[in-house]
Amino acid sequence: MDESPTHEPALTDDELISTAREFARNREHLAELMVAVMEQLTGIANYLQAYAKAADTRDELLGARMTLHTTVVDLLGSLKDVIAENTVALNSNTDRLEQFLTKFEMYFGTERGLEVEN
Repeated sequence: MDESPTHEPALTDDELISTAREFARNREHLAELMVAVMEQLTGIANYLQAYAKAADTRDELLGARMTLHTTVVDLLGSLKDVIAENTVALNSNTDRLEQFLTKFEMYFGTERGLEVEN
């Protein structure tokens, strides 16, 4: 057996030109595909930037809402304190009015005889 390497026959000039043209077409197609991939990557990058801005805006709105909610809770606490103070004052005034009515009734009586007659 002969151990010498086998060589393919050399290409003819026409085959060599045809192969070079096919290589050029393939290289051109590869360049077009790379441009398309770059355009898609640019689109994805733009989408991600827009998403990041939207997320930042959402976070700012949530922060503002939390601040507003905290303010409302604080105001409700203050309102509760004011209502409690008002209730104490109202109860005190009611007690004083009841004491006054008791004295008034003791002095004038409970009868209605205070109407003016013509």
